[in-house]
Amino acid sequence: MSLPATMIDSHVHLDLIVRHHPHRIQWLMDKGCGVVSWAYFEGVQSVSHFKECLEAKARCIHEQSASGLRCHFLVGVHPRSIPPDLKPEQVKGLLEAHLQDHLCLGIGEIGLETGNAQEKEVLLAQLELGRSLITRGAVVGVHTPRSNKPAITQTTLDLLRGFSDLADTLVVDHCTDDTIGAVLDAGFWAGVTLSTVKTSWDGLKQIVADEAKRIERIMVNTDSGTEFFEDLVRGRQNEDFPENIRERLFEGTAAQFFAFPDRMG
Repeated sequence: MSLPATMIDSHVHLDLIVRHHPHRIQWLMDKGCGVVSWAYFEGVQSVSHFKECLEAKARCIHEQSASGLRCHFLVGVHPRSIPPDLKPEQVKGLLEAHLQDHLCLGIGEIGLETGNAQEKEVLLAQLELGRSLITRGAVVGVHTPRSNKPAITQTTLDLLRGFSDLADTLVVDHCTDDTIGAVLDAGFWAGVTLSTVKTSWDGLKQIVADEAKRIERIMVNTDSGTEFFEDLVRGRQNEDFPENIRERLFEGTAAQFFAFPDRMG
């Protein structure tokens, strides 16, 4: 078994990193950074096109794993990647083969972007699928958008209220200092995206101050893809936080949630 990573970026888009920043793969390995790659595809035209995107992503993950990168992935229909012709009843068939993959940890990235009816139908179909996978140890990764974040996060949590049985296996990501409290109050895990375009270092410091008693359910990531952010590595080394807090935010929570070291092949 591989040694545990010194840090885990709990939300990246590895296929996009490989496409746009291939030199960063070795950089991640040199830094001892394991990654969990979530699903997002640009310009999806149809269900058949989406299926091809999923297959290409899975191949990418396996190739990078074989090269020595500590990596796993989630498979799902991102709200900005919903094929125009997708029906909710097709979701299970699209995802189930990949959910058998030993490098796949569960479902994600799913959620709401604008909160329209189609997004809600597709989200609910994926949550039902996630519910059926609880006994297999699969996890669920849920997106929250940049625009109208507090309102859409609350709408998402309203839908999640019917899935309290997923509380131990579901993380709501891209939380900010004005949304993370509601996510943790609802009993879910919380992800914070540390980058120049999402949560700043000062924003993370505010979250840690506000949620000092619930740090064990907070994980930090960069959401790197078409853009690559070094913030996680820099944060892991930043002595503004004591070592036990840094270990928890930048490795420990993600390792616990994803069972990351134990899942390494």
